[in-house]
Amino acid sequence: MTDDIICPFYGQNEDLCDIGCGYISPSDVRQIIRYCRAQHHECSKFQELAQRFPERAADPSPRSAARSLPLETAVMKDGENYPPIAARQINHAEQDDEESIACGSGGAGIMSFAAATANPVPLGLFGFGMTTVLFSLRQAALIPFDPLILAIGLFYGGLAQIIAGLLAWRKNSTFDATSFISYGLFWLTLVGLVVLPRAGIGEAPSSLAMVSYLTLWGMFTTVMVCAALPLGRLMVAVYALLGVFFFGLALGEAAALPWLTRLVGWEGVACGLLATYIGFAHVINDVYGRHILPR
Repeated sequence: MTDDIICPFYGQNEDLCDIGCGYISPSDVRQIIRYCRAQHHECSKFQELAQRFPERAADPSPRSAARSLPLETAVMKDGENYPPIAARQINHAEQDDEESIACGSGGAGIMSFAAATANPVPLGLFGFGMTTVLFSLRQAALIPFDPLILAIGLFYGGLAQIIAGLLAWRKNSTFDATSFISYGLFWLTLVGLVVLPRAGIGEAPSSLAMVSYLTLWGMFTTVMVCAALPLGRLMVAVYALLGVFFFGLALGEAAALPWLTRLVGWEGVACGLLATYIGFAHVINDVYGRHILPR
């Protein structure tokens, strides 16, 4: 029965230990396999949390009522049992043999393509964050609306985010796929709204059209805020700031208030910088194989 004991902090709270919460990166999978089931007393994160929350750490129940995730296990080909979220990324070998790879010595275990590929979330966050920062600086009247913003919106904010979204779709992450592809297409449409009229294709959108456009994106972002709630406070903050950004730009356009547009531009800079930080935290944590920066 010892192998049925799962770390009491697994999948509980992103602010305590985000293993098992939201997206599971390759480093998370290694952490789950090594510590979260039965060996969690050897984990340095568990030891730290056990000192802060001794009453929770003392609960040895394999099916604690506080657990936010089911405790069914997945049996790999080597007979090892893993927590369920890791299983969803690892245990696809039977259905997807042509994309599975042998892991360990002599093919002792099987890891699916989804678990073996890199985490696409940092790429999407960097593309979104850096493009938002530059565009927001333009809204704050600090830099001109020149080809630099159009280029980064087309290639990094647009193309890179769409690529990240497609990779997230391949990893079965509905939220990341929807978010990155949608906002990638937002940047492409925004570039199109500027470039196409200058190329003689159609006319520049009216003020009412832009207000409607920005308001719809604000409404979409509001839905994404609700969807981001299980992913931790930082991700919720990014989408909340982005929603304020869209609605603020719409209001500034509708009321013709340049000062409001500039103020919203500074708020957009904060949103972009926060998204860039979360992407940076993903990269650092994946490279070092442990949670160094909160995300």
